[in-house]
Amino acid sequence: MTDTPRSLIGRISVMTALTFLIQSSDTSLLYLSLPTIAQSLHAPLRAMDGVALSYLAAVVLATPFTPWLMTRYGERVVYQGALCLFMLAALGCARANSLPELCLWRLVQGSGGALMLAASRVLLLKTVPDDQQARQLNRVTAIGLLGTLLGPALGGIGLAFMPWRGLFLLPLPLCLLCLPLSRAFITPAVTCTQRFDTGGYLLAAPVLLLCLGVSTPVGRSLLSPLGLAPVGVLMAGLIAILAWRRVKQPDSGLFDASLLARPDFRISLAGHALVRICLSSTPLLLSMQLQTPQHHAASATAASLALLSFASGALSVRLFLNQALERLGYRRLLTHGCLLGALLLAVMSASGIDQPSWSVTGLAFGLGLTSSAIYCCLNTLAFSALNDDSYGAGNSLLTLVQLLSMMLGIAISFAFLTHCVSWPEQAVERFGALFRLMGCGLLVSAALFSRLGKAQGIRRQAAGRR
Repeated sequence: MTDTPRSLIGRISVMTALTFLIQSSDTSLLYLSLPTIAQSLHAPLRAMDGVALSYLAAVVLATPFTPWLMTRYGERVVYQGALCLFMLAALGCARANSLPELCLWRLVQGSGGALMLAASRVLLLKTVPDDQQARQLNRVTAIGLLGTLLGPALGGIGLAFMPWRGLFLLPLPLCLLCLPLSRAFITPAVTCTQRFDTGGYLLAAPVLLLCLGVSTPVGRSLLSPLGLAPVGVLMAGLIAILAWRRVKQPDSGLFDASLLARPDFRISLAGHALVRICLSSTPLLLSMQLQTPQHHAASATAASLALLSFASGALSVRLFLNQALERLGYRRLLTHGCLLGALLLAVMSASGIDQPSWSVTGLAFGLGLTSSAIYCCLNTLAFSALNDDSYGAGNSLLTLVQLLSMMLGIAISFAFLTHCVSWPEQAVERFGALFRLMGCGLLVSAALFSRLGKAQGIRRQAAGRR
């Protein structure tokens, strides 16, 4: 990588951080306003799941497109187009007069959000020198986490002084600020003539949508008339056809299979799947456990404090993560992080209903800190194995694995919580059993990360310092 002016690195870093902030704050603003939107549109609250599902479905469908689009048109063009699409959809959401219309605009907004996040991350990776990538990625992710804290606060204030439609317009000033910042990146001439694998996409898209449907409550309700068994058979058939096409035409496919030949990237993908299945539902479980009538400090206030503590722990890890990576390396930090997370989950499950609220708050802080450290390490580990030519394809594959594993983890938790409703007297014990099961999954993840070499994942940073 050639030397890059510090001013350019700063502008691209600010743009990427603002993009993460736009995405996270927009999602948290929407979740807070769902009851108000349901009342205004004369729709039942349970139907509001479709608003969130439409955005998620758009992200799933748009992700396979991103490598080809960035290769064909350049990251800057894709980012600017996606940002304009996101703003247009925000205006459409603000003017929606029915639930189907709102879901349609959220579908458009999700497509823009998926493309602008992918393009901004690739722009950052191509601009920042190798030895600064971990620091910059951790910094912009911290800004994104800040949006999850600011979103509910801004949403509460906004709902007090404006209609719910105005909440969709709050991210627009930040979007307008990102447009001139993106012009700082000079896109090289595009000479790619690669064709998009339309046949593979038409086979893969239904599989991704069916995975989304099976792993979410509203999706299962939509698929229930068809029956889950036929859906499973259909998914298996489509996957078999995709595998056959890959064997017959090795060079075809939506994702570059050669990425899996890189040990760092392969272990990062597997680690993301395992860890996110175990930890993605932790805030939800903490909230539900603390509002269980049998709990020592059962109240919505205790749950809010625990979630705030969890988010604070996730943010505070950015204060020392870079120094910890330089001192310990990826293998030791990931392995020890998983072991610490398993220990915290075991403590969380051991005390049961006698656990005071301050103890749960402290454990929530530790879980937030641990999970955030693991996620950041896995992200930088994956990108340390890539280069300018593979950032786009690697980012899209990593995003899709993160999304699907997170949905699977939340689906397992929802199934568990639904099961608990029938036996309220055993709810706390069942929460404890689930926490212990999650801890066992982290122990398996620790065994996986122990296969990393001592220098794996940090060799490019060390090379950059030399």
